Amino acid sequence: MALVLLPVVVLVVLAAIVACVVFRIGVVRALGAGWRVISALPGARFDIEQGRTAVLVAIR
Repeated sequence: MALVLLPVVVLVVLAAIVACVVFRIGVVRALGAGWRVISALPGARFDIEQGRTAVLVAIR
């Protein structure tokens, strides 16, 4: 399922970067703020591994 959503996530991130440039907002600060909001959701769980690339995102 994560691979199905990957193109959508990439498009959303690119759109956010373009919006930040258009409205003169710091891209790194905006993406950091978005990450903090998502990770603060109740039940949020993020497991990221680099060896053989494994990602688990579970928000309930």
